[in-house]
Amino acid sequence: MSSRKRFWKNVTLGEQDGLFRPELDGRPIRLPKGAVLAVASRSLGQAIVAEWSRIPEEESFTPEQLPLTRIAGTMIERIRPDLIEAREALLRHGLDDGLCYRKEKPDSTVERIFEWLAKEGIQPSVTDGLMPITQSGDYITGLERLLTRQSEAELAVLGVLTQSFGSLLLALALVSGAISKEDAVSVANADERKQLLVWGRDDELFRVMTTREQDTTEALTFLGFAREG
Repeated sequence: MSSRKRFWKNVTLGEQDGLFRPELDGRPIRLPKGAVLAVASRSLGQAIVAEWSRIPEEESFTPEQLPLTRIAGTMIERIRPDLIEAREALLRHGLDDGLCYRKEKPDSTVERIFEWLAKEGIQPSVTDGLMPITQSGDYITGLERLLTRQSEAELAVLGVLTQSFGSLLLALALVSGAISKEDAVSVANADERKQLLVWGRDDELFRVMTTREQDTTEALTFLGFAREG
């Protein structure tokens, strides 16, 4: 991805209309579609200020160095304008969820996820085969209900985690506190670990696993600040 050089001297946090906006030399940050980067949480705003402040003066930087800004931008320009579409996009992932395809007996973390889902009134169909599953109407209704309870920040984080994990159900369990970050990453990395056992060291597999853990850490960091207010 293309890089830019740091062009600002100071990063501060401004406040307007109840929102907190990081400012570069007193000017707000504009997102790709033109919206101002402004968030409802002071803690998140301060964290984004710190993120921009860490860029060394006159040094080049890329969006990968600004993960909180990147997730906030998605929340502001893609999720906030149409929460219904954001939820429907996530729901589509849940209709063919990777967690529902079991090649072997599920581990204890997966069992805990399904127990938590059952308490939420969600009982997905599962298979040990390769053919796509058709989920029940009750499953879809339950998943819609659970997604409706998610805030715009939670929807943004779910988007990151679902893409990284290949599973909306796993992402929901993590965001809802049903499982830990370590457990979620362990489940998500299960296939890569099996391949490593069969084929031995593979730098690409290690890269995938490392990137997944980094994505998870960044998403949860964003969510933690957003929830602090």
